Amino acid sequence: MSRNLGVIGFGLMGSEIALLGAMAGWEVHAVARNVEKMEPVVARLGKVLRMLSRDEKHFAREQLATDEGRQAIIERIHLHTELSSLSGCDYVIESAPEVLELKHAIFSELAGICREDCILATNTSSFGITQIAAATNCQERVIGMHFFNPPTAMALVEVIPGLNSSEDTTSRTEELAQQMGKTSIRVQETPGFVVNRILTAMMNEAMNLYEEGAASIEDIDTAMKLGAGFPLGPFRLADLVGLDTYEHTCDSIYRETGRQHFKTPRTVKQYVKGGRLGRKNRHGFHKY
Repeated sequence: MSRNLGVIGFGLMGSEIALLGAMAGWEVHAVARNVEKMEPVVARLGKVLRMLSRDEKHFAREQLATDEGRQAIIERIHLHTELSSLSGCDYVIESAPEVLELKHAIFSELAGICREDCILATNTSSFGITQIAAATNCQERVIGMHFFNPPTAMALVEVIPGLNSSEDTTSRTEELAQQMGKTSIRVQETPGFVVNRILTAMMNEAMNLYEEGAASIEDIDTAMKLGAGFPLGPFRLADLVGLDTYEHTCDSIYRETGRQHFKTPRTVKQYVKGGRLGRKNRHGFHKY
């Protein structure tokens, strides 16, 4: 009997979450506004699979060894434009933009569409799970499943139960993460969860040093790579996250905690206003 996974949003995060589901053997139903814009993304996923096939550490390496195997994975991803296509899913992951009103609308509609045993997960990086679940009449089936960018490469998933999430919902989410080849940690509901809470404070301090003139962007990145063993410096990491996403995360954590070291740095706000968003449009603190 096939298992059906719904994924809402087909950008970098959503598309690679969909790919992870297909690699784990699920039939994936991906929903976005425009199928024509989704098709080039599917082509990119084929390239991702070829890259993963060369990674000996990857959990599905044997499955990816042949063109036929990779094509079978891609064929398990089905493209849709309506949430109603998710009515038969066992599990749904929302990876839409970080706009609370949008997430409320999505979850409210999902609660009326999906089966009563379907888990509804959000990949939010900053909003409270209980806050999102409040838009539904099935809060026990709503949970946070926070992937990291890019999902196919990053080994961690944060599993965040809301106030009313059931233990069954939590354990099924941890099981799905394991099927996708991820290590999961269970995080209590708190602003920014664990990884973003720590990283935001660190990146903000790097921005402060730059704004004070203590060192250049390149030198701060080099310092944290060679002096602290980070794979990326804080400015390249901010570019990878997306400066608009970074700004939103800072604003959200600062609003919830009131702690000054989470306040969005002036430089980040300036770059976002100027349209320099990082790797997603090839120009942030660095050019790509």
